[in-house]
Amino acid sequence: MDNSIFDYSYHYSNWHSGSKISRNSDIRFAQKLFSDHAIFPKNKDSKVLEIGCGMGRFLLMLQEKGFRNLTGVDIDKTQIAIAQKEGLNVYLYDGIEWLKNTSDTFDVIYFFDVLEHIDKERQLEFLRLVCDHLNDGGMIALSVPNALAPSGMFYRYIDFTHTVSYSREAISFLLNNAGFHHIDIRPQHKECDDVINLKIPWAKIYIIEFGLKDIILTPNLVVVAFKDGKELKNYKRNAPAIVNDYRKAIKLKKRNLLSRIFKHLKIF
Repeated sequence: MDNSIFDYSYHYSNWHSGSKISRNSDIRFAQKLFSDHAIFPKNKDSKVLEIGCGMGRFLLMLQEKGFRNLTGVDIDKTQIAIAQKEGLNVYLYDGIEWLKNTSDTFDVIYFFDVLEHIDKERQLEFLRLVCDHLNDGGMIALSVPNALAPSGMFYRYIDFTHTVSYSREAISFLLNNAGFHHIDIRPQHKECDDVINLKIPWAKIYIIEFGLKDIILTPNLVVVAFKDGKELKNYKRNAPAIVNDYRKAIKLKKRNLLSRIFKHLKIF
């Protein structure tokens, strides 16, 4: 499906706009995402590409941090017009076609909430093009809907142009086939205790029925990948750990239940 036929403003206007308040909120979100996952470019002059840059809020955040060599592409003309008013180096272009028509290579390529919009039959082609345009020692960072999350169906179908959600195994399979063999798949964010407790029933299903050990139940998966294994080791050494410990929550809930039962029995 050609997503450029849609006026995407009918969708994104539910959360984002060209207002100063929305702009600043998006930039704060971008800064937190990049800090939480340690995905800033290595150097101020690193060549950076964002595919699906939208209104350019992530690029603006990087620009404010002093990064200078920034490029963005998006298929939505309304969002690109907003980004161009900010003076950003952005282009109205389909990501696959843009990669096919440029000889440029990059140190970092970002594509957040993009892959799920691409026809499933073309996702491998897209990722191989990304790999071809990534410099040795470079990094990609992306986010995709998490099929295992309790909100997985909501994220899958909230957007008409979504084509698929991903498990950790599925996104790893796809990236490895595209040439990315050094991958870190991370929770989107640290969850509060109340949210972790709400997700205990889902965690128990995945632990007991499927034998999963390291469970991610945030709405999105954040993926950071490299061509070079040494780069992945360096990344994992320095990136902040994001741990949502559902096993610990299950044990604590069981312990609290037993404690209440014993207290009740003592009454009698």
